[in-house]
Amino acid sequence: KMSDDGPKEPVQETPQTENAEEAAPAAEEGSLGKRPVEESEASEPSKRHHTEGSGAPPPASDKPFAMKILVSNKDAGTVIGRGGQTISSMQTKSGSRIRVSNANEYFPNTQDRVVLITGEVANVVAGTKNVLEEVYCNAESVQAAEAAGEERIITLKLLIPNGAAGSVIGKGGESIKKMQEESGAKIQLTTKEQQVPGVDERILTVAGNVNCLVKGAEAVVQKISEDPSIGFSNLTTNYRGAGGGGGGG
Repeated sequence: KMSDDGPKEPVQETPQTENAEEAAPAAEEGSLGKRPVEESEASEPSKRHHTEGSGAPPPASDKPFAMKILVSNKDAGTVIGRGGQTISSMQTKSGSRIRVSNANEYFPNTQDRVVLITGEVANVVAGTKNVLEEVYCNAESVQAAEAAGEERIITLKLLIPNGAAGSVIGKGGESIKKMQEESGAKIQLTTKEQQVPGVDERILTVAGNVNCLVKGAEAVVQKISEDPSIGFSNLTTNYRGAGGGGGGG
């Protein structure tokens, strides 16, 4: 019987095995580090349910919806938490699966680590909000600044699939303008020339105070989710061999 169980979900096996390493940084934060990886499997049934529930799933249904955020080493530690407790709690709360690239594994040409959030769209929106709130609202440095009456303007870096650039900008810049007006954040997409060779992703910056940041990021996630055919070709946090860097080689 056990051999029958093996190939049940061949499509999803590859990303999971590739990404088992990606959650390893949690191990650096404490002896319980590996647990969030195991607990994150709880998000898998929602994918199964999604496939079972629809007679003819849309073309992109074999891949979960995903969002990527770039964070500093320090913020990556905040996302993981001691012994992986924070990342585990956020996964449970949001119903999404959250992974962080290993220490010293950066997005090419940056010193930023990658946070990957996957699942159903609503869960990814919730997971993105949880990560941003953890990094920008709950961090001690932020709370200290707020207590002193300071309002910080923060710049957030999101990664979006290159194929989503058109819908994010919109005809004549209409979509990006609307998202900026509604969120109060300044949203900018890097140019094609700034794109890392060999990486089918672009950096989108969202700048503003914490509230604007969360609203802006949520608007971007919702906009990208409108077209299910657009998705990340790389559903991992690993960029080894791309753009002359990214933690490998």
